[in-house]
Order: sequence, then structure tokens, then C-alpha cells
Amino acid sequence: MHSLKRYTAVEANKVLGRQGQFWQHESYDHIVRDEAELQRIRQYVLNNPVKAGLVDSAEQWP
Repeated sequence: MHSLKRYTAVEANKVLGRQGQFWQHESYDHIVRDEAELQRIRQYVLNNPVKAGLVDSAEQWP
């Protein structure tokens, strides 16, 4: 996972024309036990750009 995060951080920073830390430090895995939990996690992930103030609604994120 570390090499994937490093690669995506470097590439994202190139695209954004910036340097420095890209990912937050926390990282953990989570076992998805059922469909309801999968949907909850999916909504959480889709809402991240909204929470970060990058878009007004999740549908606006590519």
C-alpha cells in the first residue's frame, strides 16, 4: 500500500503543481461485513470531496 500511496501522491502533486504531503497520516484496513456497511462506506468516500470543500455535491466530482 505504501508504494501505491507514494506513486499517487507524486503524480497528483505533479498534476496540481504542488509539492509536499498529499495523504493524511492515518491508514487502516476495514473488513466490510455486509451490503449495508459497503453502502455506508461508499457514501462516506463519495462525500469526501464535498467535506473538503472541493465541490458542492458528490455528483460534481469526476
